[in-house]
Amino acid sequence: MAAGKKRSGRIFIIIILIVGVGAVLAYLLLTGGSGSQTTDQQVPTLTPNYELVEIVIASQFIPRGSLITSDVLTTIKYPKAELPQDTFFSSIEEAVGTKAKYNIDPAVPLTISMVIHEGGGSLASFDIPAGMTAYSLPASPETTIAYAPQKGDRVMVVGCLLLSDVDTDYQSRLPNSANTTFAPGFSEAGVTNSITVVPLGEGQFSYYGRYELDTATNQLVFVSPSEIQRPRLVCQTIIQDAMVLQVGMFPLGPTTEGTAIPTPVVVATEQGGTTGTVYPGSITLVVSPQDTLVINYLLLSGAKLSMALRSSGDTSYISTDPVTLQYVMDQKNIPSPLKLPYSVEPRIDSLIYPGFNDYILIQP
Repeated sequence: MAAGKKRSGRIFIIIILIVGVGAVLAYLLLTGGSGSQTTDQQVPTLTPNYELVEIVIASQFIPRGSLITSDVLTTIKYPKAELPQDTFFSSIEEAVGTKAKYNIDPAVPLTISMVIHEGGGSLASFDIPAGMTAYSLPASPETTIAYAPQKGDRVMVVGCLLLSDVDTDYQSRLPNSANTTFAPGFSEAGVTNSITVVPLGEGQFSYYGRYELDTATNQLVFVSPSEIQRPRLVCQTIIQDAMVLQVGMFPLGPTTEGTAIPTPVVVATEQGGTTGTVYPGSITLVVSPQDTLVINYLLLSGAKLSMALRSSGDTSYISTDPVTLQYVMDQKNIPSPLKLPYSVEPRIDSLIYPGFNDYILIQP
């Protein structure tokens, strides 16, 4: 009986051992198989097959405005799939003969928008912002801050006008001239005459005047002007902020960006005259279309325009008051001089400052 129980216990233990070993083997088989499968089934990385084409780049620095030749260009390979249509030059021959709109650094791809083709307009037009215009003004050292402004500077334009009173109907300067008229009548031949107008002769009044009471004699006297009407001067800011596009004439042919305009120099000669570089006679500003009309009107009406250089980077609006003789006298506290029993010699009837050309200018 006892021997039977021992035999059955051994069999139970053997069964447990077999089940445990089987579980371990099953775990190892499952684990080892999964790792082997992962290692054996790794997907290889595929190298994409790009189609390459040639595009043109700058092989050296190309200054703005210069004529592009084959010596300053080269080509590189570029993926065709990433190439925007109608943007880059595909061959050097296509770019040769164009002009650079901007400075182009080495290794920069050359695009169609970077250059001007023959007949494609001027370089100056690309420097004018949309909605603005360029207008040239006559320039002198006195009106352009001794030629201090250069391309890209900001200036303020001042205009001065002489105003006179005129007859509204005749549009002629007052006072009007006076004439003597005779009523119509019969001549000796029996012909009816029209109204006759006879200008007043020498020694008679030729202008309308007014009667005033002479305080010394207590008699009325007729007073007429001793000279024609004196115009009145007024000055005001015409343009608060304008960009300088060019000082002097624009070049007619290809130029290199950064070419400096020589400083005007005047040197005295043995004959007493002067010689040297000619001053630029114009300055071109970028202004609004309406200001273009205003400047054109003022120039044709005889106004004097001058410029004042603004601080670098300052584009703020400047508000100014119109300046007249009364404004200057009041604001600057200038009194009207008293009539004294003495005066300076020689007699001075006008004030004239020497012009710049009256000096011998030496280049700094």
